[in-house]
Amino acid sequence: AWSMSNDRSMSNDRSMSSEGASPADQYGSSTNDYDSIGEEAGVEMQMSSLKKLNIENASDFLERSQLSACASLTHLTKHCANARLLCNNEQVLNNILLLAARLEHPLHTRCLEMLCNFTRFPSNNAYLASMPKVIEILTAGGKSKLAEDRLWSIRSIQNLCSDASSKVGLATGSLLSLLSACAMRKDYEEQLAAVGALMNLATEPGSIVPLTNTKTVVATLVHLAHSPNTPASVRKIACDSLATIGLWLQTLASAGTVPDSCPFSPLPTHTATGWLRWD
Repeated sequence: AWSMSNDRSMSNDRSMSSEGASPADQYGSSTNDYDSIGEEAGVEMQMSSLKKLNIENASDFLERSQLSACASLTHLTKHCANARLLCNNEQVLNNILLLAARLEHPLHTRCLEMLCNFTRFPSNNAYLASMPKVIEILTAGGKSKLAEDRLWSIRSIQNLCSDASSKVGLATGSLLSLLSACAMRKDYEEQLAAVGALMNLATEPGSIVPLTNTKTVVATLVHLAHSPNTPASVRKIACDSLATIGLWLQTLASAGTVPDSCPFSPLPTHTATGWLRWD
C-alpha cells in the first residue's frame, strides 16, 4: 500500500511540474533553432548586399588596383637593376605597351615614363628599337597634346637612337619630321631631347641620306644654330649636328672617283659653272 501511494505521489509531482513549466522551457530547443535560422538568413542577406555592392563598384575597384600596380611598376623601373629584368618580361612589357598606346587612358603617361626608363638601360635599346609597335607608340606620344607625353616619348627616341645598330632603321622620314617639329617647340627639355636624337642619328653615315632628304631637318638645325633665342646647350648640339653632317658629305664626296682625263684640283674649288656663258 505504501508503494502504491508513493507511485501516485510521484506521478502527481510529474504532472504538476509539467503543468507549471513555462512555454519557453517546454519549447526552448525550437526557439534556439529559430534564432540560428534567423542569424543565417541575416548573414546571407549581408553577403548578398556585399556582392551587389562589389558588382556595382567593380570598375572603381579595378581602376584603383590598376593605379596601385602602375605606381609600383613605375618605382621599380626607376632602378637600373630592375630595368633589364622588367623589359625582358614579355607579359609586363606587353601590358605597358597596351596602356601606352591608349592615349585616352589615364595611366598611359605613366606607361610612357616606364618605357622611357627601360631605354635608359643601353642593353634594352636594340630590342625595343626592333619592335615596330614601340616606335609607333613613341611616334604617337611625340604628337600628343600633353607636354609630358611628348617629353617621355622624345627622350625614349633619343635613347633608342644612341644604339649603333638601330640608327639606320630609326632614320625614317616620319620620325625625322617628328624630331624636327619637337626641336622647334618652346619647351627646353623637349627641345634638348629632340636635337640630341638628331645628333645621335647624324653620327651614323648610313643616316646621312635620310637626314638630308627630309626637308625640315637641316632647316631646323640651321635655325637653332643661328637663332638668338636658342638656349646655349641646344645651339651647341645643333652646330655639332650640322658639322657632323657636313663632314660625312665631304667624306662621301672625296671618296668619289674622278676620271683620269680631268685635271687635278683640290676640293672644294669654289668655282661657279654655267652653260655657254657669254664673256
